[in-house]
Amino acid sequence: MRYFVAAAETLNFTRAAKNLHVSQPPLSRQIQDLEREIGAALFERGRNRLKLTAAGEYFLPEAKRILSQARHAARLAKAAADGKAGRLTIAFLSPLGGLFLPGVIRSFRQRLPLAEVDLLEMVPRMQLEALLDNQIDLAFVPKAEVALGSELALEPIMAVELRLAIAPDHPFAKLRRVPIARLKGERFIVFKKSAAPAIHDLLLGICRSAGFEPDVVRQSDRAQSIIDLVAAGIGVSIVPELFGRYQSDLVLRPLIPKLPRIPLCMVWRKNDHSALLRTFCGMIRRHFGQRLRENT
Repeated sequence: MRYFVAAAETLNFTRAAKNLHVSQPPLSRQIQDLEREIGAALFERGRNRLKLTAAGEYFLPEAKRILSQARHAARLAKAAADGKAGRLTIAFLSPLGGLFLPGVIRSFRQRLPLAEVDLLEMVPRMQLEALLDNQIDLAFVPKAEVALGSELALEPIMAVELRLAIAPDHPFAKLRRVPIARLKGERFIVFKKSAAPAIHDLLLGICRSAGFEPDVVRQSDRAQSIIDLVAAGIGVSIVPELFGRYQSDLVLRPLIPKLPRIPLCMVWRKNDHSALLRTFCGMIRRHFGQRLRENT
């Protein structure tokens, strides 16, 4: 096909062969083989001139397009082998992912313009199932949700503070800190166990350790729904402190005694050796390393 395009552009087999640094006989044979495969003559061959047939006129722009695509595919393959191209599918829990993923992905695309990134919003349980099913490449979930000894590798990237979330007109909004024991009798909104089993059990365990069984009135598999329900005064919840940035009609208060922080991890398959994934994970590490240095 390269020989045909060169001959079609020069309308001279001798010049085409010279431009391609080959002798003329192999070039002529290749074009004849191409014509036999297509089943149509591409050139009218005269004694002193060469002219494209109607078939050749139609074939020329398509041949150029195919060659261009072939060169593009070769560049992509080389870039992919070097960890500079390909596609990453990343899952996250909103709104936590919005705190760091947009900036990291922007830097990632600037550095590797041939790389594509897809984002999927999923609850922790679905993220882990999607990883094991090869539907996504990277997840961001609480460490407690990842089973030890699984096929997954994890790395903590940040520690999340937990706070009591209440509506602005709730009586506890006047307090600087809220004793956990005073939550007895409150209506709770929590994650469904099917969405985040470890976090579900952790939050219920916080109440039970204070001597009462929480009155769970609503359960959701979406963090945004929990935030909206609390802001509407339907109940209270215990959420990551960072959730307060996404809902103005929400009051967050520390609890007494102070709750342990929840490690948030990036998680991937142990057998995934993608160079593109390694590059992205490295940028996540640098992002949080920079934040740590700025806060110290």
